Amino acid sequence: MKDQLLPYLTPPERGDAFLQVCDRTLDELTAANGIGTLAEKSIHAVLKRFYAGSPAYEEIRCHGFVADIRTPEGITEIQTRGFYTMKRKLHAFLTECPVTIVYPVVHRKWLSWIAPETGAVSKPRRTNRTNYGFSVFPELYGIKDFLRHPNLSFRLALLDVEEYKMLDGYGPNRKIRATRNDGLPQALIAEVPLQSAESFSYFLPASLPERFSAAELAACAKINHELAGVALNVLLHMETVRRVGKSGRSYLYERS
Repeated sequence: MKDQLLPYLTPPERGDAFLQVCDRTLDELTAANGIGTLAEKSIHAVLKRFYAGSPAYEEIRCHGFVADIRTPEGITEIQTRGFYTMKRKLHAFLTECPVTIVYPVVHRKWLSWIAPETGAVSKPRRTNRTNYGFSVFPELYGIKDFLRHPNLSFRLALLDVEEYKMLDGYGPNRKIRATRNDGLPQALIAEVPLQSAESFSYFLPASLPERFSAAELAACAKINHELAGVALNVLLHMETVRRVGKSGRSYLYERS
């Protein structure tokens, strides 16, 4: 998947602009709330300000709903989860103008721990997982009927994130089921636009054989089998892949 990402890497000047927005926004949020009380707001707030470009375009009322961003080019919604909750909003917005849903992806993560008694923050440590965006598929499945609407598109915003957790769980190190406080974006690594069948081929690793099963997609993309099945359901709907037969009990697919 690393090679798949190369065409979408953020240019240096755009990355610098993102960092400037990030620094300003996080300074405002932490001044008002403090680390540990942001309740997952920071990624949404940074992306909204970055994609709006001006506060004049933020939180605009439209057809009885409030759009995160409304510019002359259309509407942008920053949605971290729960795409299915947007159905009524999408019905209203898509009749009016183009709509882009920006989905933040934690590409790489560094984790810091906060001691609740003292507020002391540990040195951040890199986690092993690298995410390329497959987590969007359960969300897309929730609005499957909208996916081929000509006015709807998506953008994966792949971020490096520093996450904070409270040392308030159980177990010897108090980390089991500890409270997650917030993820603070550190860099915009890549932006992947998704709309056409061709654009969704981003999710088909070059290492896939010509004909492949869900298990082979899972192995090549380093995701679990259940997520690979959901991904193929959506890719089949988008006509990015087609079903070409079976091998034993498994369906086989190939690129369209």
